[in-house]
Amino acid sequence: MLLIQHLKVHWSKAYRGAPYSTVRSQMSKSVHLPKEFFDYNPLGYPSHYVYLEQTKTGLLEKINRIDTLTEFENIRSSAVEMTRKDDWYELRYRYDYHRALPERRKYNPEISMYVELNEIAMCLKPNEYGRITYNGRYTDFDTGEWGYNLDIINIINSPTEKTPLDIYILREPDKTYNQIAILY
Repeated sequence: MLLIQHLKVHWSKAYRGAPYSTVRSQMSKSVHLPKEFFDYNPLGYPSHYVYLEQTKTGLLEKINRIDTLTEFENIRSSAVEMTRKDDWYELRYRYDYHRALPERRKYNPEISMYVELNEIAMCLKPNEYGRITYNGRYTDFDTGEWGYNLDIINIINSPTEKTPLDIYILREPDKTYNQIAILY
């Protein structure tokens, strides 16, 4: 069973540089699961989503909810796709043009053109913990201002359902993948 935690941090152009960037770089990359996390158990993979917004005074929690990612062949959490392979999972970073800039592309020599980045970030065996981190910028359609996001997705391939709520805090990830770009 996969346990998924997605932290998303949003900030505007006004909070792009120091001292605000220091707050983001020093923030915890994982949080405790809500106490009712395992009580809510429909079919699928339990997921914890936390949305933080950067303000003058720090990071303000806007959303903290429990979700369920439906059990299909491929599970998707934002730009991360998870595919089950027996008792382990293949995790891919999949950029598409609906995601934030800058574009993440690579050259495909077979077709002699650049294509959206779609690569294996890691494979998680039972009891392994992985963290995928990526960022981006976009234009707010209402204001025309730049907005920025940092996404941190923590994933544990947990063979048991009795997992402590501080599982992400207790240990460091076994595997990490970063798709961090310079955001102008």
